[in-house]
Amino acid sequence: MEKILLDTDIGGDIDDAICLAYLLKEPQCKLLGITTVCGESEKRAMVADAICKTVNMDIPIVAGMDTTLQPIPVYPTPDGAGALKYWAHDVYEKSDAPAFLFDIIKDNPHEVILIGIGNMTNIATLFQRYPDAAKLLKGLYVMNGYFGSKPLPEPCYNWNSWADPLASSIVFGTKIAVHRVIPLEVTDMLTIEATTAKGIFPANSGLMKAVFDFGNAWLEKQGKMTFHDPLVAVSIFHPVCTFEKGIVRVEIKEESNMGATAFVAKAEGNVEIARSVNKKQFYDILSSTIIQ
Repeated sequence: MEKILLDTDIGGDIDDAICLAYLLKEPQCKLLGITTVCGESEKRAMVADAICKTVNMDIPIVAGMDTTLQPIPVYPTPDGAGALKYWAHDVYEKSDAPAFLFDIIKDNPHEVILIGIGNMTNIATLFQRYPDAAKLLKGLYVMNGYFGSKPLPEPCYNWNSWADPLASSIVFGTKIAVHRVIPLEVTDMLTIEATTAKGIFPANSGLMKAVFDFGNAWLEKQGKMTFHDPLVAVSIFHPVCTFEKGIVRVEIKEESNMGATAFVAKAEGNVEIARSVNKKQFYDILSSTIIQ
């Protein structure tokens, strides 16, 4: 059994909701708490709570930071939050997510794995404000970075870094017992058409009906689904990825390349980045766990 904390920008892209659904159903997971990050974090907390309620799980949830350590020119809002009117949920106000995370980490030393699947603002602030947090964690797994050979169309495609480059730099520079990163070029291997996704993950339970309700705005706009965030969660419990150790640098000054990430392989590095994924194994694990 793994003790897990989830930091998420749930409420827009459907893969955050699928990641949460997986954690709620994974028998090896003990979900100790959820923090939300990015614009309108209160609504994001309500979405997370609504999904948890579909499986009658009372998970502590804190609406975290909605502004960034390094200003960016947008304030993202959760497009899927319009579906809240259809689902029971508690009401949240912004609170101190880093303090909440640290309290749980210090009460469970060397036992907690923190998952970051949004911009890194809450997590970076945790490490800045509470220097002991990093050494008390069992592990940190994040969806962040791009280390592919082809340039991205725009820097914002590397969203979790671009959405707060300074926070991303702080997190990538932090030494943790296990510090694993699932980057964009690996998660992009897990892209399927929206119709295919609905076939693999039928909305035949309250949990999956909620996931698709909160994610339909994204699916209709994109016409496809990439399993960025679920891969982070699955990789904690199952060896579906291969990793390479090294260091990561983040661009925090040059506007045209803001948030860009660069990896240098080093045996003594503090970060392990995923290099490949077993697609069949991943899909089999995710689908069988969620629909059981």
